[in-house]
Amino acid sequence: MRSEEDLVRTLRAAADQAARPPAAPGSLAHAVAARRRARRFRQRAQVALAAAAVVIVAGGTATVLSGGGGQVQPAVTVDEPTVKKVFPQVKPAGEVWPGAVVKMPAKAADGWKYRPVTGISPTEVLVTAESSFEKAGRLEVYDTSAGTARVVGEMPAPEGVKGYFSQAVEVGEKYYAWYGETPNNSDKWADFWIMPREGGKARQVGEVTGDLSRVERIGVTDDHLVWSVHQGGVYRIPLTGGAPEKIADDLHLTSWPLAAGYAPGERGKKNQNRVVNLETGQSTAIEAPPGATNLTCAIEWCFGVQRDRTVRQRIDGSGREPLPDGLGPYREVLGGRFPLLSPPGGDPAKQYIPVKTVYDPTTGLFGGAHRRSPEGGSYGFGTSSSPTTIMYWDEDKKQRRVCRTTSPSGATSCETKESGGGKEFTVLNTLAIRSGS
Repeated sequence: MRSEEDLVRTLRAAADQAARPPAAPGSLAHAVAARRRARRFRQRAQVALAAAAVVIVAGGTATVLSGGGGQVQPAVTVDEPTVKKVFPQVKPAGEVWPGAVVKMPAKAADGWKYRPVTGISPTEVLVTAESSFEKAGRLEVYDTSAGTARVVGEMPAPEGVKGYFSQAVEVGEKYYAWYGETPNNSDKWADFWIMPREGGKARQVGEVTGDLSRVERIGVTDDHLVWSVHQGGVYRIPLTGGAPEKIADDLHLTSWPLAAGYAPGERGKKNQNRVVNLETGQSTAIEAPPGATNLTCAIEWCFGVQRDRTVRQRIDGSGREPLPDGLGPYREVLGGRFPLLSPPGGDPAKQYIPVKTVYDPTTGLFGGAHRRSPEGGSYGFGTSSSPTTIMYWDEDKKQRRVCRTTSPSGATSCETKESGGGKEFTVLNTLAIRSGS
């Protein structure tokens, strides 16, 4: 298990704006959109692992997928974009998207620390309550409009398992689900749990060992728990228990029922080259922009890095263009729609400079998350399995640059330390951003 300081230190090194016409019946976007509407506000589908914190220094049934799924080719091939845009002065996200930025307590009534997971509606945030760092013991839902919390249920550890930690939580139609690991042990082992969304007792679904325990991401349907592994491949296990079954080779789950396939390439820079619906078997090919790396796609939009700039396009290749000069490459995509970008430089003592810039490709709007101080700024992502819809920060937490002499020659070593805060989070919930706003 990471210590909190280890986590911070590791991560520190850290137009086409018209409304899109409705998807054609029978298309991938149409089928997925219908399913998403039934999921009550769920809008998550980018390929990225949830991170706990970053510091910046100055229902359906799972079906076995065979090779017979329909293949949809990209409709448009567009030449490499050359037009440059000048990035405008960004405003705080709360001014750009009123109602999407809210406050919530950083601790439960009993003192356990909250760790936001994801939005489950425009006014509800799923959180885990931790008795100690990364020791999740309870699921709760915080209502940001009412200012109240509701306990969903306890997140127990299996009996006799030492060094157990619950990992990312998934939101299904009927169930919350999560998996657990023993990260400090040398054994290869993981287990899976579900809990009714209306609340109740958690139930262990099964355990896996060996390569099947290298869990990358999970999904939950009405009758199966589904997961993909880091080396590629998607598996399922009945919620009533039973033997694991492979349902797809080489693919990586993004957000059920969607999975991603990747073209050969350097680790960490591979481009997604297809999106597969694991319920229907339909596979849609994706063409990356020339020279792009790390192309990642959700239901409608794709984002990649081209010449150190973020480029966006739709899955069919249309709408391809680079984002304005001055913005760094994207790091995360909230809800499959909103990439987080490094803002242009400037003096934070003289003007508003956000810690991260949030971009909405549907409207072309930019909003700033948090406010960077001369010493930097910190923020966190929701820890859901499917791409989270939220990011959050503590406005009372301060950064301080501390340097010390490490040798007689005068060499120095510097680090950023944090102090204060711990009472309240500011949360950007992208589910509260209307599609046309």
